[in-house]
Amino acid sequence: MALSVKGKQIFKNGSLSSLPLFIDHGIVVSGNPESDGTVIFSDSYILPGFADVHVHLREPGFSYKETIKTGTLASAHGGYTAVCSMPNLNPVPDSVESLKEQ
Repeated sequence: MALSVKGKQIFKNGSLSSLPLFIDHGIVVSGNPESDGTVIFSDSYILPGFADVHVHLREPGFSYKETIKTGTLASAHGGYTAVCSMPNLNPVPDSVESLKEQ
């Protein structure tokens, strides 16, 4: 299924623009493929994925506060495509064995 996306601003090469956007079977493509439909956004922005290098996922040892699953799902929902977990865990990931547990 190919979609044409309209009514949005794309952040690319350091600035916002109204470049054409087409999605073909879940992949952003260039050109103008034959579209099965159009998705229209109002005052929306398309941005690259964000990265957070200070995340407390708290698993193992403190999963009552946060888990890897809940933390990464929340991150993905907010547009983050990369997160770096802080090592404040129990056991502390200071060896290959404890890192494998995480």
